[in-house]
Amino acid sequence: MRLGFAAVLVCAVVGAFGRGCDCGGGDSTGPIPCATAEDCPDGWLCIGGFCRIPDAGPPDGDGGADADADADTDTDGAGDATCADGGLPCGTACCPAGEACVWGVCVVPGTCDGDEDCGDDSYCLEGACLPYGEGPRGEFNPDCTRVVIAGLFAPTLQCSWEGPPAGDAYPANRHLLSTPMVVDFDFDLDPSTVRPSIVFTSDDGVDGGSEQPTGVIRIVDGRTCAQQASLDIQLTSHSSPPALGDLDLDGRAEVVAFQAGGGLVAFRYDPTTATWGVLWRSRLADGTPHNPTGGGWSGPSIHDLDDDGVPEVLRGGLIYSNAGVLLGGSLGVAPDGGYHAGIGVFPVVADVDADGIPELVTGAGVYQYDATAHDWVREAYSAAGLVGGHAAVADFDLDGRPEVAVVADGTCRVQTLESAVVFGPVALPGGGHGGPPTVADFDGDRFPEVAAAGANAYAVFDPDCVAAPARGGACASGRTDGVLWSRPTQDLSSNVTGSSVFDFEGDGPAEVVYADECFVRVYAGATGEVIFSQKSSSCTWYENPVVADVDGDFNAEIVVSANTNCGDPAVGRDCPSLEPGNIDPLFAGLHCEAASDCVSGVCDAGLCRCTTTAECCVDGCVSTGYVCAAPPAGTPGSGNTCRASRPTGFAGLRVYRDAADTWVSSRPVWNQHAYHVTHVRDDGTIPRTSDVPANWATPGLNNFRQNVQGDPTSIGAPDLTSGRGDYGHLCDPGDRTIDLTVLVCNRGTEPVGDGMRVTFYDGPPDSGGTEICSTATGRALAPGECVAAGCAWVGVPETPTDVYVEADPAGEERECVEGNNWTTIPGVRCEGIG
Repeated sequence: MRLGFAAVLVCAVVGAFGRGCDCGGGDSTGPIPCATAEDCPDGWLCIGGFCRIPDAGPPDGDGGADADADADTDTDGAGDATCADGGLPCGTACCPAGEACVWGVCVVPGTCDGDEDCGDDSYCLEGACLPYGEGPRGEFNPDCTRVVIAGLFAPTLQCSWEGPPAGDAYPANRHLLSTPMVVDFDFDLDPSTVRPSIVFTSDDGVDGGSEQPTGVIRIVDGRTCAQQASLDIQLTSHSSPPALGDLDLDGRAEVVAFQAGGGLVAFRYDPTTATWGVLWRSRLADGTPHNPTGGGWSGPSIHDLDDDGVPEVLRGGLIYSNAGVLLGGSLGVAPDGGYHAGIGVFPVVADVDADGIPELVTGAGVYQYDATAHDWVREAYSAAGLVGGHAAVADFDLDGRPEVAVVADGTCRVQTLESAVVFGPVALPGGGHGGPPTVADFDGDRFPEVAAAGANAYAVFDPDCVAAPARGGACASGRTDGVLWSRPTQDLSSNVTGSSVFDFEGDGPAEVVYADECFVRVYAGATGEVIFSQKSSSCTWYENPVVADVDGDFNAEIVVSANTNCGDPAVGRDCPSLEPGNIDPLFAGLHCEAASDCVSGVCDAGLCRCTTTAECCVDGCVSTGYVCAAPPAGTPGSGNTCRASRPTGFAGLRVYRDAADTWVSSRPVWNQHAYHVTHVRDDGTIPRTSDVPANWATPGLNNFRQNVQGDPTSIGAPDLTSGRGDYGHLCDPGDRTIDLTVLVCNRGTEPVGDGMRVTFYDGPPDSGGTEICSTATGRALAPGECVAAGCAWVGVPETPTDVYVEADPAGEERECVEGNNWTTIPGVRCEGIG
């Protein structure tokens, strides 16, 4: 779960380093970190962030001040101290010659021009470095923001899953035909950490349009893609995605899927045994198994339909209890009719008429849940007669009341709850049946648009792009056929694939993430320009990439599923529209703002230029994913660019992150295909209906299949610092080992995930200092929070050594200030035990 913003210092973290930290007493040889004297043994004081015996003074060489850190100070510089030898009174202390009193703290003036000049967990004020917690700034910098350059879009591969580990019972199940899901199962039993997992259905490579009973649910670590579990105790439908939600009210999400052979199956994680088991299989009230088939490309949805705090599970229009008992559902597994009836549609549930009772929203009508009959009843205001299809809900005219976007029979339309069509139907450019729609503000005009994929094109439909627009938005393309833009794609198999959207750069317009049979691409929402492309492969079902924080770093990542079920097993789907060299004709090349953004060091007309393919691969990129080649005809600038290449497809799962760590934050959850943010909490628990905010009425949302992101007008950033370093002053002369300890703090406005490296050196690295030891932070840090981190130094010299400490030495986090992560521990030496 996400952290609150209360400052927490955990002494147990220091104890975990193992060498003499007694958090409850005073006989340790290592330092005890503290925030106040209450964190210290009885009678001790909190001085400089560590517990000290009163009047004992600091140990030799620690540079601390013999003053209680919690003592009152005079913020105007006047103090109560009586100073000898011409010292300057400053609160209860005396500043020596050459120092000034700033906000009650003795500082050396003229030492900084900005925060980047200040180490030791301090900031620059009036030309001097002032410790955080003192002066006007408080515990964090409220002005800490980062600049995101719109259009500089440079994803790189974070990790991939290409099949199960050796010894797996189903080694051929490495193909993904459906949408992956994301949630934190709290495997580490620590709610203060955020370590999401990715959950997906894997298949053995058998192509087929029917509901095949060959699926195996896999769970992988979102940070590394290492497999965490294989739920092969019950096979599932191979082309159906799971849904995630807390069914048994234990605070941890369960996994629900279409059971092989029909019906539903739910899996539960038992933290006491660290194993997964079957929670239930769908059944009737008398215990008879209930295993309906049909709609096998769709997947479950989870909602609390009767506002009792206990969720229900839907398969189409069928309603099951949280224990898997069929409650009702006369609409059956395919409640919408039309072409999609055979392969199913995803249940979309929301209280669209604000009466406190949820509705099942379909292209053919709106149905209210009857809690007494446990069934769906068509609303009296919902007229019949429209063709069913895939539905999404949003307020398209911003009047406070939602409409329904429908993709059906090769068209896209928008209709009122009463079934009056107010936009379209508009034929899908490129033909095809059409996949599940996404809804977002693609062009930044405040009004939502609809996007969907067809057979040969992906398109964004805009109600403002008509001859006589009525809602007051804008049509950036100037078209009048209802289409904002469309781009060629290849989906000749199903032509019903899904997509998702996200405003990665926080600049307002949302980008599209879509994978066809050959590539996964990101399109600029306003223009359709392809700003990222990498090889992929799929026979295409209803699958779509998802965007979420899958690794707990508080930044968004892209999760893509792929398969080689069609064509050559080693190559995947044939892609005849590629340029020579198997190059994506739609992607001009890697974008840049300056020469430093390019491996080659050459940026021209916004594109990195190259002379060899080696100049196209940065850390984490897929070497076969790019090739140095001539750009598309008409591309501005000169020189070759780094183009997306597809010599082969791939099967499995890939996670992409931003190479520069500039994407805005997102949630650590995407729990079902029909995802619309407000129906699920970050930890996978399902809110009561009465506690679910209307997505379309929530500021910053009014979307469908778009995850939540940061404020587009102010992009927060972390700011890591380190300070209050200390060491265990007594050590065994035999191995000459002592503990080094430091406080790592986040003084920014954006949380930072756990696992941040902290490295100790025997001097500044740029002056020849070498690494002594390294550790990692044990939990995430909200703004203003600190955590102790430390490691053991073996072979400490007898002569005093100034130890240099740096948080995030590799610069993995994009911070608002990059030069202030360091501190020093002066005079470290082994003093012996006598």
